[in-house]
Amino acid sequence: MATREESKAMRRRAIVAAARSLMQETGQAGFSMRALADKAGVSIATPYNLFGSKQAVMYAVIDADLEEYQSRLETLETDELDTFFEALRLVTELYAPEPGFYRAVLFAAYGDGGTEFRAMFGGPRHAMWRRLVKQAQAAGHLIPELEPNSFTIHLGHVLFACTMEWVNGLLSLEEMQAHGQYGFAVALAGVATPEAAGRLRERALEYQTRLNGLYRERQKSAGKPGAQRLDTLGEPQAAAGG
Repeated sequence: MATREESKAMRRRAIVAAARSLMQETGQAGFSMRALADKAGVSIATPYNLFGSKQAVMYAVIDADLEEYQSRLETLETDELDTFFEALRLVTELYAPEPGFYRAVLFAAYGDGGTEFRAMFGGPRHAMWRRLVKQAQAAGHLIPELEPNSFTIHLGHVLFACTMEWVNGLLSLEEMQAHGQYGFAVALAGVATPEAAGRLRERALEYQTRLNGLYRERQKSAGKPGAQRLDTLGEPQAAAGG
């Protein structure tokens, strides 16, 4: 028979799972506590008794998600440089089965969730990426003059841009991953030691080729002939007859 503490832990897990399920089903974080209690199979008072507020439930949801991501990250058998790109692949791997949930979380974090929720979501993730930057620097892949915190903020902007375009339906998950990996390769190459810079340039060209292919596929599926290469986007077009 479960002890009182074990029973509380089971109900907490059920409530966190129910919140995640509601977000996946609706694509929003705006569920009511009554809907949450019904989904978890508990009384309306239980989420308040165990968590105190809906915001605390949301914190528990994103903490559990980060814990799962980091546990997968720890199993990677790559060096400190390749880990950046495998980490981005893992993001896509996690998002694919539950796109509604992740869109809801990201919109809540960077849309209507407020600065406190944004800090709770972004802070631990910033710390995780900064740790990867420091590890790559300690391994001799990045120049010693690099300031890890500033560079991590820059990588965060790259990832944020790709991710929010996916949230808003402008990129597929595959495109989001390719853009993120390309952006990371270009950024890292600029602060890499000579040997690592060569590897990163090769990766950047590999991702550039992949992005060109994805762009052609998108244009083809949209029924637009004459797909333009990504490396010519934004270039002025010659006038007719010019």
